Amino acid sequence: MELLAPVGNIRALYAAINSGADAVYLGLDGFNARAKAVGFTRENIDGYIDLCHLHGVKVYIAFNTAVKEKELARLDEYVSACTRADAFIIADLGALDVFYKYNVPLHASTQMGVNNLEGALFLQEKGFSRVVVARETAREDIIAIKKNTNLELEYFVHGALCVSYSGSCLLSSMMSGDSGNRGRCNQPCRLPYESSLGGKSGYLLSPSEQCLITKLEDLRAIGVDSLKIEGRLKQPHYVSTVVSQYRSVLDGAKADDKRVTELKKAFNRGEFTCGYIYDNTKVIMSPKVQSNIGVAVGRVVASGKNSVIVRADEPLRDGDGLKFLYKGSEVGGLGVKIIKSDKNLFTLAAKNAVPVGAEVRRTLDSEAAEEDISLKKLPIDISFEVNDSFEVKVTAKFGDIYAVAETTAYEASGRPMLDADIKNSLTKLGDTPFVAEKVDVDLNGKNVFMPKSLLNAVRRDAAENLKNALIRSYEDKMQRCDFSNYARCSDDKNESDQRHIIVNADNFDVIRALSGEKIAISYQIYNFSQFISQIDIFSALIENTFSAYLHLPPVVRGGEMKIVEDILSKLSGKISGIICENYYSVYLAKKYGLKALAGIRLNVYNSRFRTVSRVDDVIFSPELTLNEISDMKCGGYVYAYGLLPVMTLCHCPVQVSTGCNCANCAYRGDFFYKDKKADYLIKRTRIKHCYFELHNPAIVDISAKADKIRYNLYINMVNCNRDPFEVIDSVTRGGLPQSGSNCAHLFRGVK
Repeated sequence: MELLAPVGNIRALYAAINSGADAVYLGLDGFNARAKAVGFTRENIDGYIDLCHLHGVKVYIAFNTAVKEKELARLDEYVSACTRADAFIIADLGALDVFYKYNVPLHASTQMGVNNLEGALFLQEKGFSRVVVARETAREDIIAIKKNTNLELEYFVHGALCVSYSGSCLLSSMMSGDSGNRGRCNQPCRLPYESSLGGKSGYLLSPSEQCLITKLEDLRAIGVDSLKIEGRLKQPHYVSTVVSQYRSVLDGAKADDKRVTELKKAFNRGEFTCGYIYDNTKVIMSPKVQSNIGVAVGRVVASGKNSVIVRADEPLRDGDGLKFLYKGSEVGGLGVKIIKSDKNLFTLAAKNAVPVGAEVRRTLDSEAAEEDISLKKLPIDISFEVNDSFEVKVTAKFGDIYAVAETTAYEASGRPMLDADIKNSLTKLGDTPFVAEKVDVDLNGKNVFMPKSLLNAVRRDAAENLKNALIRSYEDKMQRCDFSNYARCSDDKNESDQRHIIVNADNFDVIRALSGEKIAISYQIYNFSQFISQIDIFSALIENTFSAYLHLPPVVRGGEMKIVEDILSKLSGKISGIICENYYSVYLAKKYGLKALAGIRLNVYNSRFRTVSRVDDVIFSPELTLNEISDMKCGGYVYAYGLLPVMTLCHCPVQVSTGCNCANCAYRGDFFYKDKKADYLIKRTRIKHCYFELHNPAIVDISAKADKIRYNLYINMVNCNRDPFEVIDSVTRGGLPQSGSNCAHLFRGVK
């Protein structure tokens, strides 16, 4: 299996190579999901690709953000600067036309949310050779994808877990305008919340850090090809520690407690979880802590206003980072400044008192953090030969690859050069990527003389030629793809003079009310078993509707696809299409001959999305401004009204809130998470498993700006008790918006 490391800066790249990574992934200074990562640009990326290829390490460039219409040309400039990469990691399907121009393999980012075979098949048809499956993907679905596609599978094995289902988070965007889809997530999920269900408070949306070092053989068995480490914003010592530990286990070492402890020293939130394949909610979530708690190193034995006394199991050093836990919850932390030490007792400067008995956790080892990281050099053999004509050949060799540099020496008239003189010069490889491991000199019995400058020059030429030969040898074996038969951007903008309206609802009353009207309805299923029992009633209701869609959930996994397909089969010929919140549903729409309308979770940011995806229509991303939508010069739907789902949760917030389990489920209907400012509605979808939607507190209502919007309108009546005709009239003709509402980002935009 491939070991894939994150590199957010140059020193982290060196750490990854030194520690045994097979491949690295990185972003340039634009269009990547870690906008704060620094170091790699269009101007320097070629040199760093050279460096990686020289060391036999693959380079995957992340272009995993949503791309606005006016940014597509600039994206092309970035992509064209790094076409010697081993692959591109892509999140925006609408940007594929840019990537199709080149022959670099395409990897589907986890932001694309692949969690089942149907989604994987859809992306395989678009030319992808690898998918980074969503962290929430079920074991049986990974097996099915591997068995029934030609795709490589990449899986996150270590690092932070997003609480929201992959690619479906708008929380940061709606709070501050810092969009996770644009690489600027502010991590509001790590803030404290209070649940209306049971009144529990804590970091209710904060998952533990994931660690699968003990599960590598099982991941191999189910078909995972690449083990991905999360952490492009982590420091080089983190990359070094994590990569080296996983490398050792992949090479045959035991994944014991000692290795897990070393990983916790690097970064540890919540004592680690094995994630959605192996663990349940109570292990996955970490409501008592929301940041790094490192490893335990002692206890607080005394505390005052300006100091704290710690009994430590290990020596503490100035500059270390400590965190204090009391009864499992965070109660403080500090950077170590030692006032006094006596054996294992350390008096530390502190601004605040800490409870006596609190556990002391080291979160930063100052020695490790300050460790100098320089790139290891490749050991080579180098030789010097001279023939009867005093022609000199210097050969540099690494493995089976060698390179030669030639020059001419002279017969010495005075003191000839000695073997030691030549060897001394040949070992001075200085700023080259090599170190001389073996040096041979064959003077052929001649008295040879060369100016020192000439000897140095031929040595440099041999090293440079070997470097180029190694890179060329690597790149001769690189995989390349032919995308000549794939979609290109068409001029068909799918515009219409007639405005269309779709009303989304989760109850039959709205369907009854709209029966006979020239308004399309979309039904969103929240309880699948209940819907199946009422499917005949639903079928009868939609007979008199203008057009009917089924709104499918973004996550379908672990045997649930059969339930979804049974419903589609029973509704064949009765519904017009599907509102698609994941690519699996686009695949199903085509399979069942239905229209596919891209929902908001597909992040439609540009006009080319429709061309590449072959959907019939789109709901524009609610992160776009009206001007940015206008730039697209195509038809589509604006999210005009309704509660906006900002997260899909695959863990159980009911268990987090109450401590219950599935056998004694405490769910009694919708409930709320509260922060200091607002209440966030949580609504359950149940197929076989339960999923939960977290909704933005402020309802979207464009009524006050209705005269400025001439696009089709998507109206979401879920959890809204107003008369649908009143809403339709207000958002089409204009009116007073609901109190506390907004227009999403139609007039403010995201970063």
